Amino acid sequence: MKTNPLITIPLWALVIFGFVGALLVSIENITGAACPNIFSVPICYVVAAAYGFMLGSLTINHNGCKHHFFCAGWGTAFVIALFASIAEIVGSGGICPSTSSGGLRGGASVGIPMCYISLGVLALILVLFIQGPYRQACAAHNN
Repeated sequence: MKTNPLITIPLWALVIFGFVGALLVSIENITGAACPNIFSVPICYVVAAAYGFMLGSLTINHNGCKHHFFCAGWGTAFVIALFASIAEIVGSGGICPSTSSGGLRGGASVGIPMCYISLGVLALILVLFIQGPYRQACAAHNN
């Protein structure tokens, strides 16, 4: 089964977008306090690693490894984005770094929390992965 560029190109673009975004927030965290910690590890480092796993899955040719790497990365990033988004909605804000302030908002109403953006991007990535690499692997396995 041949790859569909209408699926492959946006999939790569979104995964790279997420990876670069997580790296930029991680770099900001080194110079300041851009993201919250979980067990003394900045959560943006975990998210960057998760997007790295998804990026790695796109470069691996072995279909079994591809899906394991993708699921590990996507699942980790999705759970973090989902819980952070819920905490952002239920709490008074200040959980996620925002687009405008470059750091934690501290309850301010400016900017879009990056956990919302990550949640949306991850939903699109899942749909594209299922339509692209996953469907190809299933077709190769069934032939």
